[in-house]
Amino acid sequence: MMNTLIKFMTAMVLLGASVHTSALAQQKYRMDKEHYALKIKGTSNVHDWTMEAESVSGMAVARLRDNRLQGFDRVNITVQSKQIESGKRIMNNKTYDALEADDHPTIFYELISVSNLKSSGEQFSGKATGKLEIAGESSITTVPFEGRWVDDNTFRVNGNFSLEMTDFGIDPPTAMLGTLKTGNKITLKFEFTFNQ
Repeated sequence: MMNTLIKFMTAMVLLGASVHTSALAQQKYRMDKEHYALKIKGTSNVHDWTMEAESVSGMAVARLRDNRLQGFDRVNITVQSKQIESGKRIMNNKTYDALEADDHPTIFYELISVSNLKSSGEQFSGKATGKLEIAGESSITTVPFEGRWVDDNTFRVNGNFSLEMTDFGIDPPTAMLGTLKTGNKITLKFEFTFNQ
């Protein structure tokens, strides 16, 4: 009788553990290279300007419970410095020089933590704090984001945030013998799609 009871209790513990494991799972996603946008906007003493990143890659590990987002355990985003495009050769070259693109060919973001996560149905939002590396210099940056699940295997996330070039040791570019001066503050606006 005692052996039967012990076997029954052991079976219940194992069953409970397996149910818990299936309810809380990590899922890995990769950025859809056909569906993303990353725009960089800034100002100057002459006119505002916009550039767009044409080569972005990334991955995310999401933590789910009963198909509901519980958090992100990993997020990495990589931008190719010389694939940031304005449509104007001089501005592109000034940007690549400022980014020291020959020595630092990528801009890299790595998640540290997520705070203020809210998840309801298909929608979610929060703040992602991570290490952003530009031109070989790193800074801890917090990025507010919003997202939604497209289906069981796909989600989209978007947001925008501002930073100052000098935080990364970058001197705001100038042109026309210094008569055109860009502002120190820039805004990045993104929309990424991730698939399993």
